[in-house]
Amino acid sequence: MNSTFLNKYDLIIFDCDGVLIDVNPLKCEAFGKAVGNYSSVIVESFVNHCKETFGISRYVKFKEFFNDFAKEPFQEEKYNLFLINYANICKEIYGGADITPGGEYLLLELSNLNKYLFVASGSDEKELYDVFINKNLSKYFSGIYGSPKTKLECTSLILKNHPNKKAVFIGDSLSDFVTAKEYDIDFIYMSKYTVQSKERDILCRQGANLVINTLEELSKINVNEYENDNCLYVKSEIR
Repeated sequence: MNSTFLNKYDLIIFDCDGVLIDVNPLKCEAFGKAVGNYSSVIVESFVNHCKETFGISRYVKFKEFFNDFAKEPFQEEKYNLFLINYANICKEIYGGADITPGGEYLLLELSNLNKYLFVASGSDEKELYDVFINKNLSKYFSGIYGSPKTKLECTSLILKNHPNKKAVFIGDSLSDFVTAKEYDIDFIYMSKYTVQSKERDILCRQGANLVINTLEELSKINVNEYENDNCLYVKSEIR
């Protein structure tokens, strides 16, 4: 991996869903199942919203549900029930989910190069720890961060604890891109598993330092080729 694109970074931050683990569509449907007692119109509208804004914490989305979709006052007891329902569904989803192509091989390569690897995700932090332990991935990471902290807060914590390290964020959503730009670090957009809206997909492609389909490509992109023909990778076809 000595000549590949990631070699120039000291610290690599990964989103989880849709980057390391293939769960995006199922987790979007899980939002609907968690509020399943409402009408199909309300549930479908909420699920579509969750797809278009994927990467935002469940703690935010279920609060939005009351005012923006159910059109009713916030109810703490019902809100907590939504969270419990969603967590139970996600546990099953993660149990059967696959690591994305090339993911574990890339993590092993980066670990062997003594890179600092972190997760900053909108998913629940405790849930993520369990998932990464069960899938034998936790050994690769110096830290795994998630909600109820925001993605911005997770990334801020990582960067403050590792100053003067050249960092990159690998994500599949606009929230990942916004986080990277907030802290003036590079952004790699992984497009294959994104479920966000067309408009958000285009913004990520236009703003990314690099666009890839899967992590497998990061073990193959030669940094010299990238610098000589930058547009070959960044201006990939918009789907």
